[in-house]
Formats: sequence, C-alpha cells, structure tokens
Amino acid sequence: MRRTGLRLVFIAPFATQPKATTSARVRPLARALADRGHTVTVLVPPYDHPQEGGQTYQVGNARVEALAVDARISEASPWQALAQPLLAGQLVRRALALHPHVVHVFKPKAVSGLAQLLLWYGRPAAPLLTEGRPAPALVLDTDDWEGFGGWNEYETYPWWQKVACDWQERWGLEHAGAVTVASRTLEVQAWSHRVPPARVAYIPNGLAAEDFPGWREAHGAGTGRASDADGEAGAPLTGVPGPVATARVRYGLGAAPVLLLYTRFFEFSPERVLAVLERVRIAVPEVKLLVVGAGKYGQERRLQVLAHAAGLAGAVVLAGWQAPEALPGVLSTADVALFPADDNLANRAKCSVKLLQALWLGLAVVADRVGQSAEYVQDGISGLLSEPADPATMADLAVRLLRDPALARRLGAAGRRRAELDFNWPRLAVGAERAYAAALGSTS
Repeated sequence: MRRTGLRLVFIAPFATQPKATTSARVRPLARALADRGHTVTVLVPPYDHPQEGGQTYQVGNARVEALAVDARISEASPWQALAQPLLAGQLVRRALALHPHVVHVFKPKAVSGLAQLLLWYGRPAAPLLTEGRPAPALVLDTDDWEGFGGWNEYETYPWWQKVACDWQERWGLEHAGAVTVASRTLEVQAWSHRVPPARVAYIPNGLAAEDFPGWREAHGAGTGRASDADGEAGAPLTGVPGPVATARVRYGLGAAPVLLLYTRFFEFSPERVLAVLERVRIAVPEVKLLVVGAGKYGQERRLQVLAHAAGLAGAVVLAGWQAPEALPGVLSTADVALFPADDNLANRAKCSVKLLQALWLGLAVVADRVGQSAEYVQDGISGLLSEPADPATMADLAVRLLRDPALARRLGAAGRRRAELDFNWPRLAVGAERAYAAALGSTS
C-alpha cells in the first residue's frame, strides 16, 4: 500500500562530484518521491569535494543541504579517519532535527555507514532529540558491493580500512528496517544476510530528463548520422552543424565508423579491450575506438600504448572526462557502444548509469552478459549481449552492427524506449515507498 505525506531524510554518501551516486541516484530518487507527495531532504557530507559545503538548494520539490566541511579534512587528508565520525554525528543531528518518519542511508560505508550505526544504536535516545517523537525507521540503500570481492579489490586502502569497509557492508544489511538495492545480485546478497525478501526492494538506477538537458535532441545522432525533427536517422553527418559534427572534428574521427568505450576501466583490463579492437579492425580496418572517461590508475593511457605497440596507432582516441553538457554530442558520435565486464562479484553487483545513458541516447549497444547489464539490455531486442571473457564474441557482434546500420538503428530505438519506459525515476520511486512501508511496519 502506498504511504503518502512521509517526511523523508536521505543521507548521501559523499558530494555530487567527482563520484556519481549522489547526483545520479540519491537526488533523482528524492525528486521523484517529492513529486509523489513526500517531504524529502537530502543531507550531503561533501568531504571529497569541500567546495560544495554550505550549499542549500532545491532539486524539484526536494531540498538538498550540504554540510560545511573544512577543506583540511578532504578525502585525501590524513585527518579523514578522525573527521568522518564527526561528519556522521552532524548528519545524524540534522536528520533527527527534521523529525523524519524514515531516514534512508545511501551506502553502508564511510560517513554514511557511520551515520547508520549512530542512528541504529541511538534509537533509545532519539526521543530526547526529537521532542519526544519515536526514532525514525531506518532504510539502507546499496548500489555496489563495497567489501571483499567488490570495490575493496579495486582500491588501494590499507588492510584495516578494507576490513572496516567489509564489516560496515555486512553490518549495515543486518541493521536496517528495510534495504533498497540497485541490482539483482545485491538483492541476493541482502537475502544471504538474513534480510527477509519482503524488506528488500529492487530499485535499479534510472534516468530523468531534468538531469540531462539537451539529451533528447541528441536522439538518433548515433551511427554517424544527424537527427531529424522526428528523432530518426537523417542525412549523413558531413556538413551538418551541431555537437556531434563538432565532436567528430575535435577528436579527428572524420567519416570513420566509431566504437565507443564509456568507462572508468574498473570492469575490465585494457588488454581485453585491445583484443576486441584488433579483431574488429580485421573486418572493418577504418574503425576507431573513442574512449570517453578515464581509469583511476591511468588504464586509458595503457590501452593507447598497447594499441601503438600492436600497430594500431591512431585507432584509439582518448576523449577523457566530459562536461555533462558535452556528453550527448560526444557519445552520439558512436556507431556502436561497447560495455565489456569481467564476471566477478563487483561487476555483477553494480548498476551502470553509463550503459543506461547509452541506451537513452539510442545507441546500439553490445554488453557482456554480466549482472545488471543483462537486465538493461534485452538480447536481440534492445541491444546485443556477449559472453564475458570472450572478446571474439564481442568483436563479432560489433562488426555485425557496423555492417548493418539498419539493425543498429532498430536496436538503438528499442533500447531508448526501454530506458524511457522501464527505467525512469517516477516509476522506480514506487519501490522506495514499498521499502518505507516495510520499515515502518517493522518499527510499529
């Protein structure tokens, strides 16, 4: 049953940039719930981007408050370990001052995980801080597996910090009135930690047009063609002004067919991408690989070096990170978007907003059949799925789409419809309401 008029407080895990959870998941869900009649306040601890500290603004009908953070205790600071409990305490005090029915904590890790711990063990004392009101119901959101087997494997944390992250993840799942999860794998992880299925809500990442101004106009711009007024593939791009043509000139793509790799490079190795590119180049010698994004450890530069050593100098074009307003034009230069992923717990648990963005732009997608990718992409309908650890299959599917632009456009159009209809935040917000009802029921 839908519960309306709830007072909700969201505790974000970090700033809106450079990481994406707060901007791509927390704020859009808050706005969608506010549009459904709830009062929603998002509390942000911007220790990783102190410039955001002290800001207060609206996202639709939801309110966002960023704590003021001393720049000396940023994410890279040696004082971070001491600062995080203080920030968690600030978050909890402000959350309780808003007298919420539900506090929704995003990520059981670091500051937000500590806030969850304080809220859980502080329940008996909550009435002292809330004018006699009972403690709010507590809901946890997980959008990655943070512990061992997950993001711990990608980070260079000291051993004690990895142990702490793993403990926070498992403790968090077991100490909440309900859990929201971004993938089916995380759903299973919650069940395995004794969270009853009725208290687990599957809420994959979605998109909202408000967060992507100008992206609708880019629809149909992929496969090297411009978009006409109806959003269908129109005249050849040559001579057509606009962001796609501009991006092609800027990155020296010319009239070459383009494979897109839009990534942070955590999901696969540069060697694997090179194996795909080498095979595609045999069939389509003029193809170029446009890399949008960058790896934390310079993996994109390693890919370029490997390509040069393999005789593919100039075949790999590094575009780096792009401003949001430039993304649709740059991404839409692609004929085919590749989303490789090794079959491991981290990749099965994650929920790629980048893949969803590519679908929303109407790009033809080839993704590995790993975790949430197989939820977003319906094989042969809204994209093509390849088997993980098989670069030959991914290459063959990419060649198929490069040689059959009509099929690429058909799959791209279906992918866009799926992204718009099935993965929009107003629809996904209903799952959060189910979680709140379960959490409130467990406290009544």
